[in-house]
Amino acid sequence: MILLCAPGSVALAAGGDPIDAAFILDAGTFFMSTDTRVRVDGERTGVLGTDFNFDETFGLGDADRFRIDAFWRLADRHALRAMYFENERSGTRSVMRDLRFGDQTFPVGATASARSEFTVAQLSYDYAFVKRENYELAGSLGVHMLDIHLSLDGTVSAQDGSLSRTIEASARTSAPLPVVGLRGIWQWPARFYVTAQAQYFYLRADPYSGRIADLKAALVWQATDHVGIGLGYNEFALRFDVDDEERFSGRLRWDYSGPVAFVSIMF
Repeated sequence: MILLCAPGSVALAAGGDPIDAAFILDAGTFFMSTDTRVRVDGERTGVLGTDFNFDETFGLGDADRFRIDAFWRLADRHALRAMYFENERSGTRSVMRDLRFGDQTFPVGATASARSEFTVAQLSYDYAFVKRENYELAGSLGVHMLDIHLSLDGTVSAQDGSLSRTIEASARTSAPLPVVGLRGIWQWPARFYVTAQAQYFYLRADPYSGRIADLKAALVWQATDHVGIGLGYNEFALRFDVDDEERFSGRLRWDYSGPVAFVSIMF
């Protein structure tokens, strides 16, 4: 499920015009596919962890998710924008190869339960440096707050099945990450309009090194002055190396993408 809220100006919209709309509220479903690749190094041992695909190894498949985006127009060219998104998945499988995850090793044949939790929150300021009758282009400066929690819980049995032991390992990190971007609205004939947004971030400062890219676009048909139907697409990519001895040391590659279908309410 995805929820978007966006204002176009401080005055209420007349005739379903997104450029002059005070608020736009979009609600629908995000049909999301993900790909998570991770390496978690040992905190006590300092040994490099195994680089593996977390989703494929433990059968964490595609899912529909909830997301909320909010835009508030402060003045004709000024706006605040906020976003919140989270993704939680879990799965259990037998390990097909030795996996070093943190200070634990999950050997071949171990039954392991995996859980991944990602939360992304964003707040930004937008300034519309180009504003015309049928289109608007704005630059943005903001911050992403990223929280990541990965965990494994496994059972290892002796070959003769006479005894077993349980091993657990987890990794968690969070960081505020600055972002810059562009946002645009383009009104078409026949009550159609297009929205698009691109955000990017790169950081090289201890203990983090990496980048974020977030791309979104949607086509909306404004069926009435206040109700529209939209189709969109969202793609997100994260590439990070982390060297935080207290919480998380290793590498994370996380991608998600998919179509969005929603109903738009304008007022």
